[in-house]
Amino acid sequence: MSKLLLIDGHSILNRAYYGIRGLSNSKGVPTNAVYGFLNIMFKYIEEEKPDYLTVAFDVSAPTFRHEMYEEYKGTRKPMDDDLRVQVPMIQEMLNAMGITIVKKEGLEADDILGTISRIGEREGLDVTILSGDRDLLQLATKKVKIAIPKTSKGVTTTFYYYDKDVLEEYGCTPIEFIDVKALMGDSSDNIPGVPSIGEKTAKNIISKYKSIENAYANAADIKPPNASKKLQEFYAQAVLSKELATICLTADIDYDINNSKLENI
Repeated sequence: MSKLLLIDGHSILNRAYYGIRGLSNSKGVPTNAVYGFLNIMFKYIEEEKPDYLTVAFDVSAPTFRHEMYEEYKGTRKPMDDDLRVQVPMIQEMLNAMGITIVKKEGLEADDILGTISRIGEREGLDVTILSGDRDLLQLATKKVKIAIPKTSKGVTTTFYYYDKDVLEEYGCTPIEFIDVKALMGDSSDNIPGVPSIGEKTAKNIISKYKSIENAYANAADIKPPNASKKLQEFYAQAVLSKELATICLTADIDYDINNSKLENI
């Protein structure tokens, strides 16, 4: 079975930047993130042995989510200058290596990864998405696997999630994972969620009612009472949060999977 490896460009570059420090070229330009990114990429190429490879990047511009909610990601700190300068460097290097990169103004890399993962799945490919962002767990299926590397005490372990693994670890399906986030919110993306509903309560509600819409329809029965009250009071905010948290699977991108065939690099 042919395989497609998708890489969340900024996520892995960011991980590489903070994992290796102190590298620069002869002109003093930092290169640690580029070096680390390539090491990580080659590691997963060796492990996954993909037939196709694509790297998705964010673009420094507002997205359709900012049009829905101006404060989206408004609490994030600016990217370090030493990391920012390495973004075009890694993109130029990947282009020189013949590796397909995809980016588009108005979209996040998540939307590009989601859309291409479904293209690959329809083509009958096994798909692996490499990212440090668990938001991508909503993309897991029986054919789409999410690979999330985590480092603890200097040791990096990769956790792999198909749809059944998401259900086993989080108590909800990948699709329901969106609704959990809609209730609990996400401070890193500045998604508001519903006040006073944390992850545990959100999981319990969605485990029972399967969606925020069904939970709202049965709000009078929700426990604890404060969660019932807050859901009814802030339901419109929960709906907005769900829209913000949902990765687009049908993004308008120029992509031909045949052009991403992995040649000798």
